[in-house]
Amino acid sequence: MKGLSVMVLLVLVSMGLIFSGCLDTVEPMSYEDNLKQELANVNKPQLEIDFKLIDDSLAKWGLTPVILKEPNGVRYEVKTMGSGVKPVLSNKIKIKYSGRLLSTGKIFDSSPSMDFYLFQLVTGFQTTMPLIPKGSVVTLYIPSGYGYGPTDFLDGSGNILIPKNSNLIFEVELLDVL
Repeated sequence: MKGLSVMVLLVLVSMGLIFSGCLDTVEPMSYEDNLKQELANVNKPQLEIDFKLIDDSLAKWGLTPVILKEPNGVRYEVKTMGSGVKPVLSNKIKIKYSGRLLSTGKIFDSSPSMDFYLFQLVTGFQTTMPLIPKGSVVTLYIPSGYGYGPTDFLDGSGNILIPKNSNLIFEVELLDVL
């Protein structure tokens, strides 16, 4: 019996080594493919609810005439159109921003200047910022599925900073594309 378990262990280890060699040849997913997958996996019924909430708020605020729609539905307003280069997902961008909840207006984050790789930001940023040239100032209205989704986003102390399914508003100035 002991010889059989050693044999099974050797076969399993050998198979693991063979398959791990195969994994080395698998191409990593591109940033663009990862974004497509995120967009495909969004909760569509929740997205429709979010768009209605955002559109109702924009209408109430009288902003509907100036709002643009990104191809997947993110709403945005261009306050100042820059003339520089537009970022791609692999770029690091330097932005000035303030993020708040659509429901309450409560600011949950802001920075006078921060660098991020675009592919590391929420889906709403990834889909909209490539449309915006350096030097632009925009307001993004991001539905929950393109933000933090169905999970509460906690601060460092474990308090809920962004409740699940929160629609977000970001005031963003694209300072540089690095």
